Amino acid sequence: MLTKNTTIALLCALFALPVMAKNYTINVNGMVCEFCAYGIGKKIRALPSIDPAYYDRGVKVDIEHQQVFVAVREDAMLNKAALFEAIESGGYDPIDITETSKDKGLKEVDE
Repeated sequence: MLTKNTTIALLCALFALPVMAKNYTINVNGMVCEFCAYGIGKKIRALPSIDPAYYDRGVKVDIEHQQVFVAVREDAMLNKAALFEAIESGGYDPIDITETSKDKGLKEVDE
């Protein structure tokens, strides 16, 4: 049986682990042109959790496959409702969201 101090120490160690940046793929209906991609990217980039060090300032839009790739900062959590609202406000229909590996579609921006 763990003592109270041991339990607290274990919990502190668990929460002190570094948080890795997360990347997500959102399937979106209604994107048909570069203007669509520009509008979606602009709205998503305005969210505070987006990591501009990846993709094109945090967002990559693939019109052909109707997907949006999003990089989230290491110190932030993705607000799915805010993300879907940003997409819907442009007149598009976000279908689903999945967490993806850092490698999928990801390109670090050189500065």
